[in-house]
Amino acid sequence: MDLNSLEQWEADWDMHFNPFKCEVIRFSRKKKPAVQRVYTLHDENIPHVSTIKYLGVKIQSDLRWNAHIDYTTSKASSTLGFIKRTIPPQSTTLRARAYKQLIRPILEYASCSFDPLPKTQATKLEASQRRAAQAVFNIPRISHTSTTALLNKLR
Repeated sequence: MDLNSLEQWEADWDMHFNPFKCEVIRFSRKKKPAVQRVYTLHDENIPHVSTIKYLGVKIQSDLRWNAHIDYTTSKASSTLGFIKRTIPPQSTTLRARAYKQLIRPILEYASCSFDPLPKTQATKLEASQRRAAQAVFNIPRISHTSTTALLNKLR
């Protein structure tokens, strides 16, 4: 490979950022927002956002976890609906395996990053797990069965 072809190859594989896929986020807990600067890339303005998704984790500009918890519980709920639609209610072992392999990883992903959660957000995650446990054992939502016992049974 000569020098000219090497330079051409490097020029072809030179990485460029797409301004339409970029976002600007400013982290602060101040009530009054500061003056936002306008950032441009390739003569395009980059929009300011209050929430971004990075490696599957929703990060808010005020460093709270509301958006991520809502995203996680809705994703777990839709996966639970898929399990309910596709796996018959009689096969509890198969539903339990689907819960452990499909729903629990969603609820536990990046949990160490938001570990000390406020009570309301922790309650949302626990409610999602309890709904899944009731669905695994095909128990109606208004039954008086202890969901804690069901969760212990699922480990």
